[in-house]
Amino acid sequence: MTYFHSPLVEEFFPDRFPIWIWQDEPCFYGFPVFGEAGPKAAQDVGGARVTADTRTFELNAATLARTEAFLARVLPGMLGPHIYTKTCLYAMPPDRDFVLSTLPEQPNVALAIGAGHAYKFASLIGRILSELAIDGQTDYDISSFGIDRPILQEENPALSFIC
Repeated sequence: MTYFHSPLVEEFFPDRFPIWIWQDEPCFYGFPVFGEAGPKAAQDVGGARVTADTRTFELNAATLARTEAFLARVLPGMLGPHIYTKTCLYAMPPDRDFVLSTLPEQPNVALAIGAGHAYKFASLIGRILSELAIDGQTDYDISSFGIDRPILQEENPALSFIC
């Protein structure tokens, strides 16, 4: 994700510009000016597959080029010199759905995997996890988010990351 010194920075203040997502393949998202001197944009799932051990913090030039080409076409006023670019690391199940579950072999252990977008649901996920931990169950229907769902059992599942 990159923050840009937009020449039209006032156009990207929170009272004028929303958090946004472009749902396509590739998928892009962005934020208005908040906490930095310019707006933020990134390609979702734009880098190479890595683990915590294999990741680097080096700029991915190809991902940044795709993001800049998208912005030039759709939001050209956002572009400007880079304030800075960061890489992001997040767990992503092959179907991009959350994992909200107890372990089948140890039902006293509750877990969540946010699928790269859980921040929007943090309060609800926290509530569900606390109910699972305290009561062993929740009133929310989390059946489609189980850790034992078929796609998570496949050795080489088909990936579907479109947001």
